[in-house]
Amino acid sequence: MIGNMKRTTIIVAVFLSLSFSCSKNESSSDNNGSGTASITALACGSGSFSATATANVAYTATATIPYSGGNGAAYTAGASITSTGITGLTATLQAGSLTTGTGNLSFSVSGTPSAAGTANFAISFGGQSCSLSLTVNTAGGPALPPVYNKIYGATSITFDGTFVTIKCNALPDHKSVYYPTSNPLYQPFSGTTFGGGTFMRNPNTIATQNITLRIPVNPAMAATHSPTPMGVIGVSLNGVPFFNQYAAGGSPLSNEINSFDQYWGHPQMTGMYHYHVEPLFLTTVIATKSSLMGYLLDGFPVYGPQEADGSAPTGLDVYHGHTHATADYPAGIYHYHFTTAAPYLNGNGFYGTPGTVTQ
Repeated sequence: MIGNMKRTTIIVAVFLSLSFSCSKNESSSDNNGSGTASITALACGSGSFSATATANVAYTATATIPYSGGNGAAYTAGASITSTGITGLTATLQAGSLTTGTGNLSFSVSGTPSAAGTANFAISFGGQSCSLSLTVNTAGGPALPPVYNKIYGATSITFDGTFVTIKCNALPDHKSVYYPTSNPLYQPFSGTTFGGGTFMRNPNTIATQNITLRIPVNPAMAATHSPTPMGVIGVSLNGVPFFNQYAAGGSPLSNEINSFDQYWGHPQMTGMYHYHVEPLFLTTVIATKSSLMGYLLDGFPVYGPQEADGSAPTGLDVYHGHTHATADYPAGIYHYHFTTAAPYLNGNGFYGTPGTVTQ
């Protein structure tokens, strides 16, 4: 009897040991190879590819995605992530070790894109998720400069050699009190908004738009500087339009600032969500305050409220820009900056000749 009890105890102990071992192994790694590695933010909007892609042509490249808040842990290679939108491509996380703080993840991307347009990859790593976008060019056509792949919120991006055509639906990829309450991105908001004012909700609700911007890929200073129009004057990385410093009717924006939501945007009467001021989601979650934020209609880039060294931009002209090298344009380019004071982005006119916008 005693012998049988001993055997039973041993069997139970072995069973529990095996069960614990299997449970531990199954929970130690997610499907993208991160294991115990963790980060606080993953910036797909600042991701880049080592080569451009062309429809129906075999493609191999390395995609690089910045992260922040790394815990220094090692991680294994991940499973293949299949592209959506434009199919035929896969992205696979390469094994490595996180730095403590900021760094980059590397993905090997390969396959043959099925058509021209935008291929999207659903990236998940270390407890964070985002969508990485790759523009696929028309076969036999000119190659789109890789920097435009950072506009991850576009529904499509095409290039004819002179103009980049960007289509977007103006739906922010972040929480907002202006989404319908049935939308997963709806989030109540109260308290302090941009400029320290108390938030006051306007009566509008975010709705899908159909916006097409056609901007020059090689912008140049215009002989005559045209004023920025009311409405869309450019596009941000997440596909949300930029507006100028004025409210409806050309009145001061100060009358509307308190209606900016938790990420400093709001919708107008047709439901078009837009930014007049610094897009807080892009400068604090997707990228940084010195990163590329998007483009104005004249083709010149827009940057956040800081320079790469963390200082405030100086020497901004009446169009709210200046010229020097940036991470995206190492040879130097004229570019706009967001600031905390008017005109916030631009209200005095385009530095270059604007393209067109239809909606």
